[in-house]
Amino acid sequence: MSTKCKKTLNYNGHRRFIKGKYGIILLILIFFIITTIFLLLYTDFFLIKEIEVIGNDYVQDNEVLRTSNIEIGMNIFKFNSSKIENNILLHSFIKDAKITRYYPDKVSLSIQEREIACIIPFEDGTFLYIDDEGVVMEKNQSLKTYNNPLITGLEEVSFIIGKPIEINPVWFKNSILKIINILKENDLLKEISEIHILDDLNLQLYTNAGSVIKIGNDSILEKKIEFVRTFILQLKPKVIVDISHGGAPHYKPRTN
Repeated sequence: MSTKCKKTLNYNGHRRFIKGKYGIILLILIFFIITTIFLLLYTDFFLIKEIEVIGNDYVQDNEVLRTSNIEIGMNIFKFNSSKIENNILLHSFIKDAKITRYYPDKVSLSIQEREIACIIPFEDGTFLYIDDEGVVMEKNQSLKTYNNPLITGLEEVSFIIGKPIEINPVWFKNSILKIINILKENDLLKEISEIHILDDLNLQLYTNAGSVIKIGNDSILEKKIEFVRTFILQLKPKVIVDISHGGAPHYKPRTN
């Protein structure tokens, strides 16, 4: 046999050895992957034994769990986090939700609730509870709290629970929400009992102390917020103060 033939036979034998070696390694890897998948998905070790709900004050734990569709005994790998979070966000009182897996058997649901910013009396005698983004959290037959201002004088209002309220005209809705957020940022929202819309779409604030502040619109309130803060926080007789013109405030006694 020539040297060339021997080299060819040795080369072919080496190739078969290499193929056989990698074939065995591949089989081992496949076996390892199958075994791992089986352990992860089909053993009790990764079944959920604890679900905690944190960050919720108003919404009960069982409400959060019901909307999430997560249950004790589920496999911790067999759910989609984004889908679960979106399920939870369907609840009108929940603003944000985050799910965290703690292996091997615990799940945490972190909740951020919406807060009531104002209340709108609706045409059928009910009350709409609104957050600072304008989302309608709830429609209720009764006025459950007096710690949030009523918004009165609105006419064209429509809504779906869990969605932003519709107020016509749209720019006016944005103006009202801006006023609510200006008051909230300055810790004055709970000092206001009513935000009233006049026929000409100018706005006025009724304070808990019984005074009236004619603000006109959100731009004027933003410019005059330091005056409004000082006025509200000082104890004064009931008066009507007009800053809607944007200049120096005009005062007159409130007789009704």
